[in-house]
Amino acid sequence: MVDALVNGEPATAVALDDRGLLYGDHLFETIAFIGGRAPLWRLHMARLTADASRLLIPPPDSELLAAECDRLLDGRDRAVIRITLTRGSGGRAYEPPAEPRPRRILLRRPYPSDLDTAREQGLWLVTSPVRLASRSVLAGIKHGNRLEQVLAAEAARRAGADEAVLFDAEGRLVEAIAGNLVLFIGERAVTPAASGAGVAGVGLRALKELLGDRLVEAELDARSLEQAAGILVINSVAGIRPVRRLDDRALAIGEPCRSWQRLWSERFECEN
Repeated sequence: MVDALVNGEPATAVALDDRGLLYGDHLFETIAFIGGRAPLWRLHMARLTADASRLLIPPPDSELLAAECDRLLDGRDRAVIRITLTRGSGGRAYEPPAEPRPRRILLRRPYPSDLDTAREQGLWLVTSPVRLASRSVLAGIKHGNRLEQVLAAEAARRAGADEAVLFDAEGRLVEAIAGNLVLFIGERAVTPAASGAGVAGVGLRALKELLGDRLVEAELDARSLEQAAGILVINSVAGIRPVRRLDDRALAIGEPCRSWQRLWSERFECEN
């Protein structure tokens, strides 16, 4: 059984001098496959190509990646495949090679079994003590430098929470650890405006395409969280999960969330 491919070949390890391992010099996409297909493939490939160009890594061929994903699926209806693109090996310390030879790492894992419960019952979020770097040149990129998220996840685990909300060093609300945020404030559904931190999420992009001007961007802060009557966490694999509790405050799971969940399921999770 093949669980991973490296440059198209079955593998259980990568080269010890891979720059992704040594320096976090890589980017990645985590893609849900349902009914043997990836409903958000177009958006994942668009982000992967754009991010690779920003990092000056030659972008991969999407048809090649699709063929490798199909090989890993091996007839499975549901699975999650992480595509990691590293700059490969070589270079001199931080200085990358003049002509990089990227390394493709594809890893298959089971489709999450607890999504229905999380979507129905909601998540407990805490405010993370970790602050994201502000005005980063890497803002928006799904790059491999995830230590801020690792520290935030460990803090949330120790608190007993499911997830956490993250601010940047200047006090702007950015995202959750592994997803983007939507706040219901008054009559508006608002997501934090793109800033110098965080990831440009594929799940959020798909939701924006579905909802149009019903979902707007705005600069948000701690006061915005206090004003929110409801909060959602969005990512491309888990879809739309409501927040039932933020720190010590209970939150309602309203009809907008349920209608958006139904819309998401109909559009992206039907297997026929």
